[in-house]
Amino acid sequence: MKDNYLTLKDKNGKKHDYRILLDIEDTNKKVNYILYTEDKKDKNGSVKCYASTYILSDAGNMTKLKPVKEEEEFDFLERVLNSLEINN
Repeated sequence: MKDNYLTLKDKNGKKHDYRILLDIEDTNKKVNYILYTEDKKDKNGSVKCYASTYILSDAGNMTKLKPVKEEEEFDFLERVLNSLEINN
């Protein structure tokens, strides 16, 4: 992570930069979440946003990113986003 950006490789090894929208911990479950975007729009004109869980290494780096799949986790993240106003 550098200057609020995250670089990830796709399945073909190509690097992509994502802007971090939110980095939050669910203190009840002790799970770290990150919401990020490439700032690309879908066919409806909405900006695509991705959500992952991660583990924070001893060096302070995000490791073991995994996509959020559980409805309960999406509900938690949606409640957090609805409580904030995130601007570009």
